[in-house]
Amino acid sequence: MAQLETLYQIEKLNTYPTQQGALKRCIWGYHLIVEFWQCPFEALARAKNVESALKQAVKSINPNNNVKVISYQFKPYGVSAQLNSGCANIYIHTWPENGYSAIDIMTPDKEEAYKILEGLKTAFSPKNIYVAEVPRGIVDESITEEWGDT
Repeated sequence: MAQLETLYQIEKLNTYPTQQGALKRCIWGYHLIVEFWQCPFEALARAKNVESALKQAVKSINPNNNVKVISYQFKPYGVSAQLNSGCANIYIHTWPENGYSAIDIMTPDKEEAYKILEGLKTAFSPKNIYVAEVPRGIVDESITEEWGDT
């Protein structure tokens, strides 16, 4: 049987905060708000598996693997975990009985955020992925060209 490709849905959220009456933005990072649907139960059920997946996903942008991971194992299954490194912060909450996980990826560089996303996709094998892409910082006129008008 042929394997179906993962379905991606990506939204770019335009958030333009006002700072002292002026709209300016200095992007200092990117935040991907991610949902994985229809993942295998085993991939999401145990803290050790989730921790390993987080470490492996960050390896592409942090080869020294200088990371800190903390996690909480829910009973009988399910995990909340966070990974912090000098170049990325990742938070994940899993509901293995539903094949679902909610993930936040924050990095200084959009390309790095998507590399981590690809690593997590490999580890968790979701059938469907939803991504909301949020630049973090203060609005600048030049950003409207990339992100479009509101």
